[in-house]
This record gives sequence, C-alpha cells and structure tokens, in this order.
Amino acid sequence: MRRQTVIAQSPSSPAHLYYDPGCGPCRLFAQVAQWAVRSRIDALPYDGPQARRALGDMTEEFRYAFAHLVYGRERASGDAIMAPLVGLTIGPTGERVVRSVPSIDGGLRWVYRKFWDYRRTRGCAAPAATP
Repeated sequence: MRRQTVIAQSPSSPAHLYYDPGCGPCRLFAQVAQWAVRSRIDALPYDGPQARRALGDMTEEFRYAFAHLVYGRERASGDAIMAPLVGLTIGPTGERVVRSVPSIDGGLRWVYRKFWDYRRTRGCAAPAATP
C-alpha cells in the first residue's frame, strides 16, 4: 500500500498515529514511535472521536487491521507509515532517502510487516484484513 507525497509538518501540529490501545504490541509500537520522533506524534486509539473523523471512510476491518499515520493532508496505512515516520524523526531528507533506496524502504516495510504479523497471530487485528 503506497501513499502520496508528504507535505511537511509544522512543529505546532503533530501527526496522529492511530493504533489499537487494547493490544500490547500496538501500544509498544505507538510509544516507540512517539519517543523516536520526540513526541511530534499524538498516538490515538482507533475507537476515539478523532479516529472516527480521520479514518471514517475506511471499513472497520481495515481500520483495525493496521496502524495509520495522518498528518497535513496525507494519510499512510500499514507498512507505508515507515518512511513518513523516518521523515518525522530526522527530517524530510530522511524520508526521501528511505523512498529512493529500495533496500532501506524494503527493510523498514519488512520490520513493520513482521511486527503486524506477530500482532495478527495474537488475535489483536481483524483476521480477514491483509496489507
């Protein structure tokens, strides 16, 4: 699942990472993401009012199957959130490097998929959804 070009995020408006707060690995993923980007992400639950507004066009199955990153006018879901997370961590150049070097992009996506496969096998995700 690919997403479109990212619009730079201002420090005054954090990105929103939507995740499943009832899932231990998901909470860990959200906490690590918040730490890595120096709290420029608000980690919010899937079932909160902000998630319903931002992700309301998604099926419930898809919404609960993956992490979603929303900032500016852009949204990334599943393994496509990794490059924007790098961009939030070290800046837009980092995101461009990740996107332009297939082995880095592929490696980050692999890490995400391994993490989410682990999550799916523990019953946290909607079982029929796939990336």
